[in-house]
Amino acid sequence: MTKLLQWRRVRRKRTVWFSLLVMLVLGLVAVLAPWIAPHDPYRWSVTQSSLPPMWVQDRSNPGLAEYPLGTDRFGRDILSRQIYGTRTALFLALIAIPLAALIGTLIGLTAGYAGGRFGSLAMLFTDMISSLPGIMFVVIIVLIFRNLFPPTWLGGLITLVIGFAAISWVSLARLIRINVLQIKAELFVEAAISIGVSPWRIVTRHLLPNVLHVILVWIIISIPAVILLEAILGYIGVGVTAAVDGSEFTAVSWGGMFYSGRSVLSSNPLMLVIPSLCILLISMSFLLLGDYLNESTRR
Repeated sequence: MTKLLQWRRVRRKRTVWFSLLVMLVLGLVAVLAPWIAPHDPYRWSVTQSSLPPMWVQDRSNPGLAEYPLGTDRFGRDILSRQIYGTRTALFLALIAIPLAALIGTLIGLTAGYAGGRFGSLAMLFTDMISSLPGIMFVVIIVLIFRNLFPPTWLGGLITLVIGFAAISWVSLARLIRINVLQIKAELFVEAAISIGVSPWRIVTRHLLPNVLHVILVWIIISIPAVILLEAILGYIGVGVTAAVDGSEFTAVSWGGMFYSGRSVLSSNPLMLVIPSLCILLISMSFLLLGDYLNESTRR
């Protein structure tokens, strides 16, 4: 009966359906990118450079139906780069955030249950990480690890995953530690300790299940933050690959489109507008879903 009432509540919640629909569409775009993209996002064409959208029919530089959203200054199709950028953004977020959640969960559970000197040292280390400026810390990590991986799409993603995971776990570790300290004072945990239950069993059977909802909500809310951070880093030239000028930004990402779109903002603002709208949609969908799950767990 309870599950039926919960399902009816979800079915009447339009924001949940909106969030799930946006996630489904973007997920399909990311998976089907090689088949739905009209052009190779990496292919250059000097003869088709800086084309406006197809509905702009300027005599000197008319848009072409072959390139619906136009091209950048290197002749690369903007629509195809947008589609492939969706794959990069989702892949990055879905790898970095679970990794950060794993680190934060381990540290938060251990610090909360063990307490004492270890808990104090763990929180001191957490405070040190959180006191650093987030973006600058990621930039430093990316610049340090960039030379360790080949300058490819995958190598750039691995570097960003390391940078994002290195700073994102802090907030989750704090949340889990606070919840563990509260749960640890409950009678069922004290009873388990008094009868000699092993710490591993207490953590896995009593503490972890009671903080899973915190972890789930944190993961959902943090995904758009990572996508936005990648876009910011790409705009300043520290993205999936090294960027000195547009020619070196070969990896396709929304941050890369922001970087390349700065020089053509007046002639083709879609290079900035479309990634911005996608980031807005994906942020709204994940945040609305996270808020709903947070409210549901408190009932």
